[in-house]
Amino acid sequence: MTQITKIEKASRNKPLYHVYSGDALLFTITEETLLHFWLAKGKEFSDAQLREIFEFDRVQRCVQQALRYLSRRGHFALELKRKLQAKGYETQIIEQAISYLRQKGYLNDVQLTTQFIHDGIQLKKYGPLLLKKKLLEKGAPRDSIEMLLQEMYSPEKQKALARELFQKKFRTLSRQLPPAKQRQKIAAFLQQRGFTWDVIQPLLDELPAEEP
Repeated sequence: MTQITKIEKASRNKPLYHVYSGDALLFTITEETLLHFWLAKGKEFSDAQLREIFEFDRVQRCVQQALRYLSRRGHFALELKRKLQAKGYETQIIEQAISYLRQKGYLNDVQLTTQFIHDGIQLKKYGPLLLKKKLLEKGAPRDSIEMLLQEMYSPEKQKALARELFQKKFRTLSRQLPPAKQRQKIAAFLQQRGFTWDVIQPLLDELPAEEP
């Protein structure tokens, strides 16, 4: 058994504590760990219990790092995992932290995907292909993306937004451009915005035809 002989504040600015046995530093832990295990001078712990305390503290530190990321903006679970891995946390610790954050409601991939699609349509005027690409890059679950795009981005809504962008783009084109060049520029623009060819083609057909 190992007896705790001293606990002292490790930093004036952070809630961290040094825990000693004799003159040896056992570990430096968070305040959450200290309170969770009711650590106090004179208490004794087995090696197995000390390992449990150490692992719990690693999870707490991982959770706190995750919360710092989440305080800046919402993150998908996979996106958060990548950042925590880059910070050096082990996979097992990350999974426990992610599970805790989900239980507490700090992580919700479906909710975040819904918000991203809404903003992508309303504010950024993205087509479905670009939305899907960006969501996959961020780590959103593929099945949620497919389901929510179907629910939130009907063919009629895609056509209406594509037409709005088409009209704005057409107004900026020089009237000196030949029709073929106009078609090329507008098609490339709408494709870059993430619209499918089935949506783009009918709009291009409305452009002036090439003169014989």
